[in-house]
Amino acid sequence: NAIPSNHFKKTSLRYRTWFDQPAKAKKRRALRKARAEKMAPMPTHKLRPVVRCPTIRHNRKTRLGRGFTPEECRAAGIDYRYARTIGIAVDLRRANQNEESFSLNVVRIKEYMSNLTFYSSRAEARQAGVVQHVGEIMPIPKVRPSVESISVADIAAYN
Repeated sequence: NAIPSNHFKKTSLRYRTWFDQPAKAKKRRALRKARAEKMAPMPTHKLRPVVRCPTIRHNRKTRLGRGFTPEECRAAGIDYRYARTIGIAVDLRRANQNEESFSLNVVRIKEYMSNLTFYSSRAEARQAGVVQHVGEIMPIPKVRPSVESISVADIAAYN
């Protein structure tokens, strides 16, 4: 084997390498697992509102937003400061644009509240056999648009 005598410039020392990418992915996964174990039996994620994506191009799509507005929390019958303590994400910057999404998110909070069970301690929760919920809370169901077929005779009769 020949002894390498590569005459590189010092700029090669400044290249950003990504050889640590798999190790960082492992580390993030281990940290997520440790965090989940630490906060058990509480769920790993918070409840988030259903919002429409911005701009004309994307506004037909719905996704999970950052947090509920204080008005939505108030309409659901809880204070937004209390909502933060029971696993509901609140965003003070978000504004309600229409009544449909407002009422949908209020129903979402009420449904979440009806499914909550409170325990005085983690030990009591473990005795009750509570299993930690991992992942998104109440994810948006994917609804495929229904398409109906029409015969050519029906179209001719319509004209």
